[in-house]
Amino acid sequence: MKILMFRPSYYPEISGGTHLGMDLVEDIINAGHEVILVTPSPWRTDKETRLKYKNKKVETQYNGRLTIYRVYVSANEKSIFSRALRMLFLTLGMLIRAWKVKGIDLLMSHSMPVFIGPTSVLFARFKKVPVLYLENDVASESLISTGVVQKGLKKKVLYSFGKILEKISLKGSNFTITISDLFRKRNIESGLSKEKIGVIYNWIDTEKIFPISRDDNYLFDRLNLNRDMFYVTYCGNIGLPQNLEIFIDAAKDLQHIKEIQFVIIGNGVRKEAIRGYIEDSKTTNIKLFPLQPLEEAASVYSIGDVGIVIGKKGTSKNGFPSKTWTMMAAGQAIISCFDLDSELSKCISDGKCGIPVQPDSSDELKEAILEMYNNREFTEQCKVNSREYVTQNYSRKIATKKYLEVIERLK
Repeated sequence: MKILMFRPSYYPEISGGTHLGMDLVEDIINAGHEVILVTPSPWRTDKETRLKYKNKKVETQYNGRLTIYRVYVSANEKSIFSRALRMLFLTLGMLIRAWKVKGIDLLMSHSMPVFIGPTSVLFARFKKVPVLYLENDVASESLISTGVVQKGLKKKVLYSFGKILEKISLKGSNFTITISDLFRKRNIESGLSKEKIGVIYNWIDTEKIFPISRDDNYLFDRLNLNRDMFYVTYCGNIGLPQNLEIFIDAAKDLQHIKEIQFVIIGNGVRKEAIRGYIEDSKTTNIKLFPLQPLEEAASVYSIGDVGIVIGKKGTSKNGFPSKTWTMMAAGQAIISCFDLDSELSKCISDGKCGIPVQPDSSDELKEAILEMYNNREFTEQCKVNSREYVTQNYSRKIATKKYLEVIERLK
């Protein structure tokens, strides 16, 4: 089959979904298919990479079995209006680029950018091909949980508009793959046929991500980290859904315990705001580093004795932090500051991988860190459990096989 795929980002841009896209593309190609990938040019990366790919419109990989078309739009996301405008221009650019592709057998669309789902439905009607829709994010819920819109007519209008876009994407597609059973149930309750939607959880390649001992982890030397400390780490996106202020507040409250050190590794639209918050709070036990190369993920996630997953209250309604599987694969004990009734919190409890606490509570986070610090035997067992749990339940081989089965059904 010749599969046209829309994605919100792709390597060399590093995001929570980068490895998922790369793994899926590779396994689809290894199954004998051809992939035409249309994606925005990387912009959450260094200046040299942005300039390189700004004018690099097309490239081929896997001996011509993968063709990547990149669409460049200037990155200005200072307001919700400018962000929506950028998404609209990206969508139009991606559709124009895709229109020139001939002989498509299947269109794999995505929930981001927000306009690509509904326009993909129309695009597929003209091309007379089936649509496989990947619901990884729920934009309407994200507007609320991240606090982008908080009250009044603006909230009602934007939320309703988001719901309309999502409804068109879901009902107009031949099949939807979502990443959470909560998402599946909500969509069925909203009128989507249960025959048209399935759940495939995000995954991690446990052969690429594994625990690396401190003696063998060169990042301790590169980042000038003392190997004898007890490290609490946050690695990933520094954006609106992540309330990193509670991480910093917990660190400040624990400054008197010199052995406990905090590390943030990541990039995002709120990075400078978080840097400023650290400086203003005069917290001395936190180090902030930029996102490291994707190929160093195993080393990055092996730094922490404890890894933190953070999401504002309500975040579980619009997404699932798949980096949790990366943290587990690297053998981290987990503290999740996430909705306690979420699937993520349930996974942490069921797998005995760590401690789930209420979102937005620096006090609960602090107490959980202290419990991990004071009870090292418990922490070490959580590390072992994390690796075992993710290997048994969220491996790449299991997940991409399910994708391929759906693709075969849509032939």
